Amino acid sequence: MNTHITIVSLGALASVSLAGTTNFTDRISFNLNTGAQSIENFESEQLGDLALPVVFDSGLGLAMPVGSVSSYIGAGDPDNFGFENTTTMGRNYLAFGRNVPVAGAPDMPQTGSYSVEFSFNSSISAFGFDLSGAEFPSGANGFNVTTYNNGQIRDDFFFASAQLFGVEFYGLITSDSFDTIRINIPVIGFNGTADYIAFDDVTWGAVPAPSAMSLLVIGGLATTRRRR
Repeated sequence: MNTHITIVSLGALASVSLAGTTNFTDRISFNLNTGAQSIENFESEQLGDLALPVVFDSGLGLAMPVGSVSSYIGAGDPDNFGFENTTTMGRNYLAFGRNVPVAGAPDMPQTGSYSVEFSFNSSISAFGFDLSGAEFPSGANGFNVTTYNNGQIRDDFFFASAQLFGVEFYGLITSDSFDTIRINIPVIGFNGTADYIAFDDVTWGAVPAPSAMSLLVIGGLATTRRRR
């Protein structure tokens, strides 16, 4: 009796390869390619505004190098921007942008593009997150991502997306390790209104060596065919 192992190509599973970088739009495929990762789900953070820069309990750093929209830990969707929590049995998320109350007048939206910057205490090669509230079809049909290592740009690319509210997963694995990543959020309206978004289950880490990853692939996706 012979046993044949067929390995399913992971590159074909909800991913797009760029030069040195593979993008994912499916967390399951991302996880199969990365192995164990660190994750920040914001559940241990208090609700309310954030004074940036900040470092969360998980060690994930957060800053806003460009722009001035509000940043806060939220729950629910008080401004009807489509923000959603994606952590099982959780409720918190990291949000950017809100309408500002004006006495005797309608609330005013915050304006301008901005950059959300995540940083890590060591170089990584994999990063992913759930994003809610985005309405890219009204703007640039996606967002730009820039990675840095020791302050030097490692990669710069456009992440195409047709997201219109709801929740989408975005992830990347790169051959050029980095310790900081910026997600650049464009203006979406003719009046300069910023796109309001929320992050949850931010995930990051190194990718196992090829030999270790091959074991993960065999364990997770291999199909066995027996022939007498």
